[in-house]
Amino acid sequence: MYKNYVSRILFYILIWIIALAFFTFLREFGQDVLKDYTSLKIFQQIGVHLILGIFAGILFGSIQIVFEKYIFKKIAFGAALLVGSLGYLLAIFALLSLAIFVFSGILEEELHINLYRELLLSKEVVPIIVYCFLVASLINFLSEVDKKFGPGNLRKMLSGKFYKPKEEERIFMFLDLRSSTSIAERLGHIRYSELIQDCFRDISIVKKYKAEIYQYVGDEAVLTWEKEKGLKNNRCIKTYLAFQEKIYSKRKYYSEKYEVVPEFKAGMHMGIITVAEVGEYKREIAYHGDTINTASRIQNECNILGKDFLISEDIKKQLGSKEGFDLKFEGNIQLKGKTEAMRIYSLNSV
Repeated sequence: MYKNYVSRILFYILIWIIALAFFTFLREFGQDVLKDYTSLKIFQQIGVHLILGIFAGILFGSIQIVFEKYIFKKIAFGAALLVGSLGYLLAIFALLSLAIFVFSGILEEELHINLYRELLLSKEVVPIIVYCFLVASLINFLSEVDKKFGPGNLRKMLSGKFYKPKEEERIFMFLDLRSSTSIAERLGHIRYSELIQDCFRDISIVKKYKAEIYQYVGDEAVLTWEKEKGLKNNRCIKTYLAFQEKIYSKRKYYSEKYEVVPEFKAGMHMGIITVAEVGEYKREIAYHGDTINTASRIQNECNILGKDFLISEDIKKQLGSKEGFDLKFEGNIQLKGKTEAMRIYSLNSV
């Protein structure tokens, strides 16, 4: 979690350094918020932009991360935009205050409250406020779009990586809520949908294990990894165990709100698939191939065998150390729609 926070903050710092440098370029160094800015030496100007860029990156990045974690997921989209806008405006005024302080120190000007108020409320500051607000809003918009397509997929779509179908070797996991029909009948449609919302919020823990959430289908989530990322340190296995642990740690919350602690079964397989950008009216990155169907069929066997987590032998052969879990051979299983039986293993944490 800490590593993810640091990497996102560094990204915001880089973006804001570039954004502030670009603003200065557009103004041709002519923004006269403080006197004699152009008299600064070039290394002083660079230093100012680095200081402000680092501060802006930390400030706006922290706001974005905190809002995403504690606020945005609990309120409607329109309210989230309003709260986010207010947060950005407060951050912009904090950034301007630092800018005035830094410039005053470099230019050796005495900064008293009247001068500070005059500078902060001057008409020359308006373009800066508008520009910073637009940059913050654009970053937030791109962040939301990136989440819509899945982390990193927006960049791939913009670069045209999947405009033509390509083959990849991937791992797929199908996660499905146990006893979903009976739970839905007992809770009703609205409360059942709220339960699914809560479960899928908790599934965000998979980011720690480099999993991509390919799609949600009803009460089912489909996760995927590039082969190397999923097998490294058994991430594909640890993902399911971590999700189980997350649900268990919130069992009191689920019991009190829904009178049920959700349980998920999973099936996992790996192999060659085709990935392509599809759709005109609605675009998305889609995966095609027998690997996906097989992973789904393996998950269907969980109810028949009375197991929570089943994997194919292709996965089993590629796993590293089995520390933290046990594998049990369940037999040669004839999966629905398959001509040949597959060797299937069940997995349990220890």
